[in-house]
Amino acid sequence: MSNNLLTISMITNEALMVLENELVFSDTITREYDDQFAVTGAKIGATLNVRRPARFIGTTGPALNVEDFNETSVPVTLTTQFHVDTQFTTQDLALSLDMFSDRVLKPAVAAVANKIDYDGLVMAKNSTANIVGTAGTPPTSLLTYLNAGAYLDSEAAPRDGKRSMVIEPFTGATIVDSLKGLFVPNDKIGEQYKRGMMGRDSAGMNWRMDQNVVPQTFGNYTAALQTNTATFTGSLTSGWAQTSTITIATGSGSATLNQGDVIQIAGVYAVNPQNRQAYGGNKLRNFVVTSQATVTTGGVSVTVSPAIITAGQFQNVTVLSTASNAVVTPFANSGQVSPQNIMCHRNAFTLATADLELPDGVHFAGRASDKELGLSMRVVRQYTINNDSIPTRIDVLYGWAPLYPELACRVAA
Repeated sequence: MSNNLLTISMITNEALMVLENELVFSDTITREYDDQFAVTGAKIGATLNVRRPARFIGTTGPALNVEDFNETSVPVTLTTQFHVDTQFTTQDLALSLDMFSDRVLKPAVAAVANKIDYDGLVMAKNSTANIVGTAGTPPTSLLTYLNAGAYLDSEAAPRDGKRSMVIEPFTGATIVDSLKGLFVPNDKIGEQYKRGMMGRDSAGMNWRMDQNVVPQTFGNYTAALQTNTATFTGSLTSGWAQTSTITIATGSGSATLNQGDVIQIAGVYAVNPQNRQAYGGNKLRNFVVTSQATVTTGGVSVTVSPAIITAGQFQNVTVLSTASNAVVTPFANSGQVSPQNIMCHRNAFTLATADLELPDGVHFAGRASDKELGLSMRVVRQYTINNDSIPTRIDVLYGWAPLYPELACRVAA
């Protein structure tokens, strides 16, 4: 009896399912698949625009006060085409789909999934301003994680079961050991004991372990440089933007602010996006530095996120004292290397994928995409005459972007 060979559609669909199961951080956030490329195929540099809902202020009293409808969007550029190249034989194609998946697809697709997750966690670290914990010290108290959740609450993140805590292995080991004696449901403790990590639904979030959690190397400068001066004249009183540029100077010497460093500006307080009132007993707004800058006594322009918006529908700060020459305080300034675990709501970040073009004149080429999963993958196989082999490549085209980074909080360890 002749063998039934696996088809390209079987392989690509199975590869897509394997990818879905291998993703960790990417499984906790919004994923977008753009079917405008379903016919022609996309290329590196294509841009998708993901809409953000409008916000309104409202009016007290009977008089009509019509507000503009300002619906903003975040551009997501498909910057990365990543592929794993291997080869398999006709004999491999004669295996059962389960055997082929275990032997060929899972090792290849695992590399794809880890690359996607790693890029996403780098983006999340460099886009998230709110941060708790102590750099260089894994948190041992649940309070640290609850404070991260409080930031999400204060930024109007819904409590809809779509919050996740993504932690690296050593941070996870520390908190599981610290909480082993707490009075919590027996099934939760039993699950933590068996799995060696926090339960999926604990403390109001789903806990996930991801080896791809990235570290932050905080700027390294002396204590005398912690008190810097800042002015910002380009803050917005209406509209929306992702970033603002402020001028920061040192009192003496120089300091380096690294991408991903977090700073606070005296007198600039965070507000709830719905009631536009300062929250948490006047907590200073955290800003994340989006690109490295060397600060000197003469001052230098530093780009930070979120943008400084003092009024209007997208107000995110209230300035209770003059911002001219205000003290700028960094979260850490010792050059400490600290894993940046991420707590986030599903809408904090977005991963966008699109269909790659299918080449002609090959042994076989196929792609699988799923709008519900928000993923697309291509598999191409072709005979190579110069070395008598049949290489195969598995490709994905994707891009990451912060959608609502205020719905996330870093937990330093």
